[in-house]
Amino acid sequence: MAGLRGNTAWLMYQKQTVKGTPATVEALKAFKSPYVGGAIAPTREFDQLAETDSNRDQGVSFVKTGGVSGNPEVYVRDASIGAFLFYVLGADAVTGAANYTHTITAAQSIPYVTFWNDLSDTLFERHQDCFLSSLEVKTSAGQPLTAQANIMGLKSTRLTSDPSTSPVISLQNGYVYNYNNATVTLGGGATALISSMDLTIDNNVTVQQTDDFLPYDVVVGQRQISLSFDIIFETLAEYNKFHYGGESGTEISNQIFTTSADFQFDNGANNQVKFTLPTIAYEEFPVAPDASGAPITASVRAVGQRPTSGSIITAVVKNQVASY
Repeated sequence: MAGLRGNTAWLMYQKQTVKGTPATVEALKAFKSPYVGGAIAPTREFDQLAETDSNRDQGVSFVKTGGVSGNPEVYVRDASIGAFLFYVLGADAVTGAANYTHTITAAQSIPYVTFWNDLSDTLFERHQDCFLSSLEVKTSAGQPLTAQANIMGLKSTRLTSDPSTSPVISLQNGYVYNYNNATVTLGGGATALISSMDLTIDNNVTVQQTDDFLPYDVVVGQRQISLSFDIIFETLAEYNKFHYGGESGTEISNQIFTTSADFQFDNGANNQVKFTLPTIAYEEFPVAPDASGAPITASVRAVGQRPTSGSIITAVVKNQVASY
């Protein structure tokens, strides 16, 4: 008997109404994506008894806790990325009809999500009461955007049949966004110098275990936003802002320079994915000589700053999905 094929697989996901009750698969509410990488699975953590004995062999193993964890990675399509962004940020304001605009912002709470997975059309599982601990969206010059979710949850159930057949949930096959679709704005001005983007929204979720093998709950922690990008070192403007506190480079300041950043990806008038960070602070802006004479590129790292009002990050997604 041959081994099962690994390239027949998918990930499906839908928001739960409440903790403790897994979502019932609904058309137009559930989304099914092919994997780029990663996986989701039940977790089992082990330890060993430690006690004196008449020999030097290791102790007896025991199971400490269970739960769900995963790091599935998918391509960015505007229909499904809106769901991931809503799951990780928590608030979605929708306008439009037929063609919808989702304005997704940071909220104090995030929804519980049910995930399902298929491996080789043989292993089907349901994972309930999950939070997105983090979401990383990244791309580079000429490359597609990918989104990798770090998932933590409470309970897995092995299923005996495909959960996406009644109703039928089709595998996502829409347009995959590419960095060639990008319009980048830095400090309010458009720039063509940035050749990559790596954005992470991190909820720092932790698992609570009490008197059972399965965890009691998953809990959000401090929200952190980090942004990395490569910028062609063509002018001193951004370098001066980081090291000297202003674009002229004549200042000497101990103040952290802050600016704003927008990354917008368009696929026609009614389909878009846009990330707006109203305030970011540079934490790294390295430049170095190159003996080969290659053009200098600075790999910049910045963090999101809490604004005086509004959301620390806003994602706008235009698509044909009415709600998540």
